[in-house]
Amino acid sequence: MDHLIFDIQANFYKALGNDVRLQILHAMRERPVIVGEIMKQTGFGQTMVSRQLAILRSAGIVNCQRRGTEMLYQISDESIYEVCDLVRKVLTAQIHKHFKALE
Repeated sequence: MDHLIFDIQANFYKALGNDVRLQILHAMRERPVIVGEIMKQTGFGQTMVSRQLAILRSAGIVNCQRRGTEMLYQISDESIYEVCDLVRKVLTAQIHKHFKALE
């Protein structure tokens, strides 16, 4: 059982381990969005956004629902943003320590 959880956890991290996907998640932080809105916010093309959304969906990180002819994407669990925020906090602290060591 533990091995299965670690495998699932590793796949979750892999899905988050891409700067494009993190920017896409950030674009939907305030509310569910359609692909066109993600493209405007991030500057990425439709193919790139769609490909990365498919990866996020397969990892269970985002959900989508049809809205007319468009697909509306949203985070599957708001706690994912807490994970992202915590990692950024840890990284920011590490960067500050590194710069202090260089002084």
